[in-house]
Amino acid sequence: MRERLRHYWQFVQSSLWFVPSLMCITGVALAVALLVWGTGLIEDSASYWILHTGDVDNARELMSALLSGMITMSSLVISITMVVLTLAAGQIGPRLIRNFIQDRVTQTVLGFFLADILYLLVVFRSVDNGSDAVPHLAVTVGTVLTAASMLVLLFYVHRLARSIIYDNFIQSVAVELRSAIRHLLPEEQDYRPPSYELGEDHGWIDMGRDGYIQSVNHKALVDAACKADAVIRLHVRPGIFVLSRGEHMAIYPAAARTDEVCRQVRDAFIIGSERVPTQDIEFGFRQLVEIAARALSPGLNDVFTAVAVIDNISAGLTDIFARGLQPSTRCDRNGALRLVLDVADYSSIVGEAFDQIRHSGRGNPAILLRLADAISRLAPCISLAAQRRPVLEQLDMILDAAERNIATPRDLAMIRAKCQEARNRLVQG
Repeated sequence: MRERLRHYWQFVQSSLWFVPSLMCITGVALAVALLVWGTGLIEDSASYWILHTGDVDNARELMSALLSGMITMSSLVISITMVVLTLAAGQIGPRLIRNFIQDRVTQTVLGFFLADILYLLVVFRSVDNGSDAVPHLAVTVGTVLTAASMLVLLFYVHRLARSIIYDNFIQSVAVELRSAIRHLLPEEQDYRPPSYELGEDHGWIDMGRDGYIQSVNHKALVDAACKADAVIRLHVRPGIFVLSRGEHMAIYPAAARTDEVCRQVRDAFIIGSERVPTQDIEFGFRQLVEIAARALSPGLNDVFTAVAVIDNISAGLTDIFARGLQPSTRCDRNGALRLVLDVADYSSIVGEAFDQIRHSGRGNPAILLRLADAISRLAPCISLAAQRRPVLEQLDMILDAAERNIATPRDLAMIRAKCQEARNRLVQG
């Protein structure tokens, strides 16, 4: 249940409506509070130069002008945001739009403008031409909020302009990746191949739905296995696309596969139309690789962006190599094996990080040289044979790509030298 709640909470936080909705409620509440209790706080508004001192007609005209200006500014902010999202979708990638949407500054700025509009609307409709009572404090606060909106607009344009700079955006994706690594991977580096014997008597359970696995409730699976006195082995993991029918989970023994157990097992999975970083350790690497692949496309041919991606990928790998992998087994309270997981190992993580970039940049000496240099810099962070093996395989593939596609002798010699340097550092480590 905790993982399911965390998944939905992350979804809510990454939505563009949650924070603005809270701020709109706050704006309405502030307006009502100042209209109900604000009048009694200040008896003589003329004694305070900063307060509004006009009559009812003046207050209505001022509120009307402020409301009209705020609606215009809000339309401008939304238009600017949509233009930036369109440019980002075309150049960085549509799957990376979620990073702009979940940006807390963007959500807060949009919420501030909408909250100000609702505040002014509530105050405006409360100013009655037939009454002599003027909510001076509420009108003054509305004026201050609108003036602050102009500064917020300037800050937002500055922030939005900087956010679409490739280096800054890559850094924000890398920060999310490293946060996911800290959350999903244990701090102790205790890599031991799991040892267990399940036998041959098993039955298969399918997902019953198409889509990407977004989250898995391990506790629910362990509870279902305990009730059936069985062991469940997963052949899928978060981030994998599954078909509704297939061999997704094996249950030992086959006699434990009942309709009730199948229902409980399927309910432990959250399946959606896209990958999310909730439990997917490879998700952040995939995002960074997509930026690099687009940068290396013939339409852009932006080598420097791809180089920045490689640097941030190597930083993420250092965090992974310093930690242990996700546990691949779960036991019940008595220590009996109940669940065997399909977890990402070092080979799949390193492949996710480097394969597609190597394919896209196989004819570019600068990219191959940077990949070899990144591996060379990773060497001091590698302490296990399970980590060293896939990195050495990547080094061999980088050298092979250079031998096949690089025609300039000088460039090829530089790549050979860097690959040899990286290999020496890996072997010595």
